[in-house]
Amino acid sequence: MSDEKIFYYKFNRVNAWLILNLALTITLAYWSIRCVCLLYWVQTQILIGVCVFSWLAWGWKYLLKHRAVVIDGEGIKLDYSRKLSWKDIARTEEKEVRCGFRRYKVLILVPKEGIAYEYNFLQRHNGEFTPFAIPLYGLLSPEDEKEIVKIVKSKVRK
Repeated sequence: MSDEKIFYYKFNRVNAWLILNLALTITLAYWSIRCVCLLYWVQTQILIGVCVFSWLAWGWKYLLKHRAVVIDGEGIKLDYSRKLSWKDIARTEEKEVRCGFRRYKVLILVPKEGIAYEYNFLQRHNGEFTPFAIPLYGLLSPEDEKEIVKIVKSKVRK
């Protein structure tokens, strides 16, 4: 596998955030039509700014593609971290980790001792997820999860 394979997060767009944005937008539109003088109030202008910012943030998360995993012949890259070479991975293990009151299934890449890898802030402070954890709990499509597990297990020998 010489060319790189990119997997993207798949977030559910219809959620509480979308409903909140719609409710706020409809409310502000209704106020603007029924009582135009409210548009001159600073509080209303702040609410409009919050609404616009919330829509922009929602659009950034749910309408743009976000890279989850990049796999090529040299190694694997998770999110925005540096690439981890295949030869630097000792083994893989699937396990459930706890985050709050929920349990999530992840594929953990266990690095060899003493590798020269520069960890980013999130990798150093990632709790039970460890620095190299691939999510297998619905953030990726089921087909992508199966393909990633298959590729990683073929590249890393136990």
